[in-house]
Amino acid sequence: MTTNRYVVPDTLVCVIATILLALFGARPVLAQTESNVMENKWQFSGALYAWIADMGGTTNRGSAVEVEFDDLLDALEFGFMAALEARKNRWLLFTDVIYYDLSADNTANLSVPIGPIQVPVTTSTKLDLKGWVVHLAGGYNLYSQNKTRLDVIGGARYLDLTMDLFLQLQSLGPGQSRTIKDSLTVWDGIIGLKGNTALAERWFLSYYADVGGGDSNLTWQASAAIGYKATRRLDLALGYRYLEWDLDSSKVIDDINISGPTLGLIFRW
Repeated sequence: MTTNRYVVPDTLVCVIATILLALFGARPVLAQTESNVMENKWQFSGALYAWIADMGGTTNRGSAVEVEFDDLLDALEFGFMAALEARKNRWLLFTDVIYYDLSADNTANLSVPIGPIQVPVTTSTKLDLKGWVVHLAGGYNLYSQNKTRLDVIGGARYLDLTMDLFLQLQSLGPGQSRTIKDSLTVWDGIIGLKGNTALAERWFLSYYADVGGGDSNLTWQASAAIGYKATRRLDLALGYRYLEWDLDSSKVIDDINISGPTLGLIFRW
């Protein structure tokens, strides 16, 4: 079967963007430059981050999807992304919470073939999307030596999405409109590895990977970042992340992948 490729209009961009921002549900690696996981006291780190991501995937009709970061940014009304990690001895807990609100209006002039002629049609769409993406996980330190740390992690990834979509074919007269309301709730269990290696006195490398499934057929992600210890309690990080999510249960998207650079501020106390 031949797969069609097209650039998605704003309406479908927003539908897909909810998963992408779950995308943003791919948590940043919280890192420290010192391998001090054995300390018998709680250590905390938190991050504020952004993901400058493009997206690809497939609709449930088999068409390929390509969405650039600029299109997603145009539809974003409000978003919040933050992560928190706590460590004591060899054990760790972390969470990542994302909220997003997307809205888009679009009008397009199309030509629809009816018999031997092309009929001009004006379409109007309005889409509002709101959702939460939450990661909850724990872990155990497998290795800590010579400023290198490696942890095994396990937990859950959660996506909650509410969509209101209004469609109207203006050129075909009154009554040619439709309102679609839909919601999606996805829970997936995940397992993975995360680590950190000091490269120099102030520079470090962070890396993370997980895989899982549950309500989705499969979800996995991988990321790596170069960090700089700006102060005793503040790190700067620049990295790259890839996330893929197989969502056969979705009415619109069959599978999706998100990739792009990440920017983050990491606070330690």
